[in-house]
Amino acid sequence: MIDCYMASTTNSRRASVGLSEAGLSYTVHAMDLRKKDQSTPEHLARNPYGKVPVIVDSDGPGGKTATVFESGAILLYVAEKAGKLYGKDALDRIEVQKWFTLHMNGSVPFLGALKNHPTLKDDCARVVRVIDDHLGRQQYFAGTFSIADICFYPRVAGFDQSVFPIDDHKNIARWIAEVGARPGTREGMSQPKS
Repeated sequence: MIDCYMASTTNSRRASVGLSEAGLSYTVHAMDLRKKDQSTPEHLARNPYGKVPVIVDSDGPGGKTATVFESGAILLYVAEKAGKLYGKDALDRIEVQKWFTLHMNGSVPFLGALKNHPTLKDDCARVVRVIDDHLGRQQYFAGTFSIADICFYPRVAGFDQSVFPIDDHKNIARWIAEVGARPGTREGMSQPKS
């Protein structure tokens, strides 16, 4: 059984979407960040940085308990455990890794920072243009649905269109609609339930 400690945040929803899309059974533990649930001794034992998400898999590698924090690390763990969402072969995995890394280190931080740093608008426009062009050539970032899509989706699904109208880019808009229609994505995005 996997316990998922999360809040209503982009990073947390990466974990819940990944778990749902992988078809792994998990229990959500909603953390109230305003009440500082993430700062309790119990949670700091799971993640010394006091952040969410965190998963605790009582049936981890070798039958041992595995505790994983950071949304990117969780997605990699989930993909490996489930044997899916990470490509069929080495070439597929390279494609997943490229887009996964771009989203974790480049496009997602840019888009997240834009609201408070409007000077990034030109950089964001370039990133969005590259992504839109890429998605015009294939359905998903790495060809088939993968953790590369999961890591990007929660950020753009809730993006403030008044700050940067991402829906003006038809391929990204199509991708958002298709990913958002997936049952696993819908389930993961609905977590934590109120």
